Amino acid sequence: MVNVRRKIGGAVAAGLVAAVAGCAKPPPPPPVVELPPAPVGHVYPTLVEVPPAPRYVRMTLAQRQQLQQAFNVIGLKSALMVGALSCGQQDEYDAFMNMYHPLVLDDQHAVDAYFRRIGGRYAGQVKEDSFVTLLANNQTMGGIGQGGVFCLNNEAEFKTVMSLGTPDALEAFVTDNTPEGPVTMPPPVVVTYHHYYHKKKPAAATVAQQ
Repeated sequence: MVNVRRKIGGAVAAGLVAAVAGCAKPPPPPPVVELPPAPVGHVYPTLVEVPPAPRYVRMTLAQRQQLQQAFNVIGLKSALMVGALSCGQQDEYDAFMNMYHPLVLDDQHAVDAYFRRIGGRYAGQVKEDSFVTLLANNQTMGGIGQGGVFCLNNEAEFKTVMSLGTPDALEAFVTDNTPEGPVTMPPPVVVTYHHYYHKKKPAAATVAQQ
């Protein structure tokens, strides 16, 4: 009789333990880390604002479009270089330059010629150096705004441009603007020089002595 009671008591105790265990809340599942979605289309704005030219510089519509395309290619090159330096993607950048070197070189010559045309040899070079620096700075700030996905986006941009394969396809790629709008540059600092002209004093009249 005692053994039966012990068995019943043990069974009841085991049942209570099981019931309590069943009522205990299970530990929460570990957090799921979701990767950011793959970029779609352009990662960087491809339309680069061309510095305005003086009034005396005349260009046809076709020349303006060609110049805009050259600035867009150089802008993309600058953006990829900023990403390569920030994310350790120098090999990808070298591969891009090797594939599109003739196109990039031609467009660089077109940009150089434009700055010489609007500013002369010396002042034009100063304008171009300032333009390139400001462009890279703006693209760097845009990369910082992307946060932790910046390097992923830059890697995706490299894969996209390398998959194009031809200069014509790359030119079509940079012609298509992104929803974010063009890469704008800060307004240039205008320095006004004031020239003061002094009238020459009339020469003193000499009286011939008679």
